[in-house]
Amino acid sequence: MGSGHSQEQKVQSMGRLQEDRKLYRLVDMHGGGELIPWFRYALTSGDTSILDAYIDTKVRDFMYNQGKGKVCTVTELVKLRNKERNERLGAFSRKKGKGKSGPNVLDDFNQEGENVGDLKKALKLLDGGGKGGKGESKYRDITWKLDERGSMGETIIGICLLQGTDMHNKLALKILDSYPKLVNDINVSEDYYGLTLLHQSIVNQDVKMAYTLLKRGADVSTRCYGAFFCADDQKATRTDSLEHEYVELSAKTNYTGTMYFGEYPLSFAACMNQPDCYRLLLAKKANPNAQDTNGNTVLHMCVIHENMNMFRVALENGASLRMTNKQNLTPLTLAAKMAKEKMFTEILEIEGERVWAYGDASSTAYPLAKIDTINEVTGDLNENSALSLVVYGETPEHLELLDGLLEELLEEKWKAFGKAKLAQSVLAFSLHWSLVTLAFFLRPISLSTSLSTDGWITKYGYAATKSTVSTDPSKLGTPLVPFANGTYSAVPWNAQDIQCHLLNYASSSDWENHIRLAAEMSVLLSVMIQMFLDVQDIRYIGASKWWNILKAFPAKIAYKTSFLFILFTVIIRSSCRLSAELVVVDNILACITVLMTTIHFLFYCRAINFVGPFVLMVYTIIATDIRRFIFIYGIFLVGFSQAFYLVFLSCERVKNEAVSSKSNATYLATLSQIQRNSLEQAIIFENVIQGPVEAFIRTFILTIGEFTVLYRNLALCPANIMVWIGKSVFLIFEMGVSILQFNLLIAMMTRTYEAIFRTKKEYKRQWAQVILMLELSLSPSNRLMYLLKYSRPTGTNKRARSLVVNTKITEEEKNSLDGVAKTEEKLKRAAEEKKAIIKWKLKDMEQKESNRPTTSFNRTPRPVSRR
Repeated sequence: MGSGHSQEQKVQSMGRLQEDRKLYRLVDMHGGGELIPWFRYALTSGDTSILDAYIDTKVRDFMYNQGKGKVCTVTELVKLRNKERNERLGAFSRKKGKGKSGPNVLDDFNQEGENVGDLKKALKLLDGGGKGGKGESKYRDITWKLDERGSMGETIIGICLLQGTDMHNKLALKILDSYPKLVNDINVSEDYYGLTLLHQSIVNQDVKMAYTLLKRGADVSTRCYGAFFCADDQKATRTDSLEHEYVELSAKTNYTGTMYFGEYPLSFAACMNQPDCYRLLLAKKANPNAQDTNGNTVLHMCVIHENMNMFRVALENGASLRMTNKQNLTPLTLAAKMAKEKMFTEILEIEGERVWAYGDASSTAYPLAKIDTINEVTGDLNENSALSLVVYGETPEHLELLDGLLEELLEEKWKAFGKAKLAQSVLAFSLHWSLVTLAFFLRPISLSTSLSTDGWITKYGYAATKSTVSTDPSKLGTPLVPFANGTYSAVPWNAQDIQCHLLNYASSSDWENHIRLAAEMSVLLSVMIQMFLDVQDIRYIGASKWWNILKAFPAKIAYKTSFLFILFTVIIRSSCRLSAELVVVDNILACITVLMTTIHFLFYCRAINFVGPFVLMVYTIIATDIRRFIFIYGIFLVGFSQAFYLVFLSCERVKNEAVSSKSNATYLATLSQIQRNSLEQAIIFENVIQGPVEAFIRTFILTIGEFTVLYRNLALCPANIMVWIGKSVFLIFEMGVSILQFNLLIAMMTRTYEAIFRTKKEYKRQWAQVILMLELSLSPSNRLMYLLKYSRPTGTNKRARSLVVNTKITEEEKNSLDGVAKTEEKLKRAAEEKKAIIKWKLKDMEQKESNRPTTSFNRTPRPVSRR
């Protein structure tokens, strides 16, 4: 089935070969081995005696009980698999098998004796037939010795099928004639555990071999658990248990990789696009709804590999569209999650029911059970629905799925409740924001200023006078309590008198305090109501689902966080008597609250056509480009800031020496006029970087273009060497950070902007996310009520709901469909003509070949027998 070179590449890509195994002396991975020349001789001469002798002697030595095999516990095989995996991993990545193996009842039986046939009866009596969890047996029939296998855990038959040539296939069948129990022997390595001859024949796309193996008793329900046929993002999570044979895998996966085929031979046939093999396996009672370790059936595997032809074949032969995997996904919702547009559309058409059709117009009812986010029985939210998976999908491919049925469903939701709920939400939030802003603007800022300046600036805005002069020259004394007319009382100013000024609503006749009290009470009441509603939502759908929906809206998260800051503000303000510093904390919390509340307007902007994509651009740029830039920029900022700090520290040291020298008259008398001028210039220098933190801030100011103060003082540095070092550092910083990195940031943001701007359907996703967020705030009963508005019963079942979509084919679509049909017809006709020409040429070649005389060199020379 291929050249030796291609087969060698295939073998090297499939596993870690160790070609020093004894098995490879019989048949190796390069088309050679002791059996090959004797098999050629048998084919050409018809004499199989020497080959039979090899098989009866040398091949038999590699098997248990002279080819009859023996029963092994699954625990023993799992230990071998686990040992091989741990040998490849580092010391910290190794995992031991979980669970307990228990006593091995096989230790009490002699499997080499005459009573091997009674072993199954004994297992049935002692261990209930050897059945473990999930219907899996605790024992396996093993024919080829475990310590005499190839590097992939294969038998000699596995090597032959791996080569895949006609000669190797015939040799495999010849060996199976002598040892039929090898037909169900599995590979036992970590990469290929569970791989059988039937799996290999399907991978080889050899229907004839698969049919032959099935006739010889190949098991259609054997599962392949090898890492090579595992999803790429699950390989690192593979864990063994001594209590069962299958490998435990993480449920979180995107089914990445091209070799994940679904463990069962039937799934292998579907993934390899082998309809003939698939039907053969079905004829042998293979279960199309059998689930692998991930819970995927044949239909799931067809979706993963985007094989619509095999999907139809499987569906026609008993596969169920209702089966869910471990992620609770049906084939339809799996197609939605993986953004398989073709599969998603085709499955929708299969599930849809035609209501009526007239000419170019038609009406189709689509069941909403796995499509809509509202559960049609309970009214709860279904986060695994097709609509939810598509709307919260992050790839551009998910946007393509928002056309058609899902867009119709969103339109119906928008008409039923979305538009009205959004208007109510905007009005309610606008009122809340107005109250928050009013309460903030009416805060007595003058009293806060007086408190922060220890009374030296009065609440009326003018400077206070002092009552006494302090004996300490570093202190100004104590200010007096001011009056509105500019006079002062004889009472010294005391911070405790005004540190709770934010709570003094009724002590003043000022109307602003009364309005502020009403606004703050209204804000607090609004926060309590909204938090109560949020708790209700969490109780309805669960905390994890609530958070999964909320995390798609950064503005909404900021708004919810502002509730906590408002509650903290109440606590801080009530504790104002403890310390005057709590007023500063109160002011900080108020500023953050106003900022986070105002940001929530961005949430409503997402539902506006010409604004929504730009809101997403802001989120994406902050989450990706700005975050990466800050990480790199921070490294440069820390390094250069400390370099500037050291330069200015050296300059200040020279300045201090100059100041001390100027006070020495004797030393000044020895200096020339030029040296005195240099001394005067050194004294002029001012160190604008007094510490590492200030150096960090000054360097940050440099990046926004304000470098006049720093560079002017750097130029006055009296240290001749350090001034040039400082200028060099300044030049490198301006070139490498201010120019290069900021332009790089601009380029990154431009790329993000253009990528989102080119996505014309991004508005639909933003609009859809707003609708689903509004749906979250509804109670289950209200959701069911709205569901009844935009859906109709499915058949006689009143609970099952469907969405009816009316469509009409336009002239443009009709012309395009006619063009596609004509193109397909031309291609089909050309393929049939090409096939007819090939058949005619092959027939002509066969006639010429039959008339040509045979030659003797076609025979393979007889090998010299070894004695």
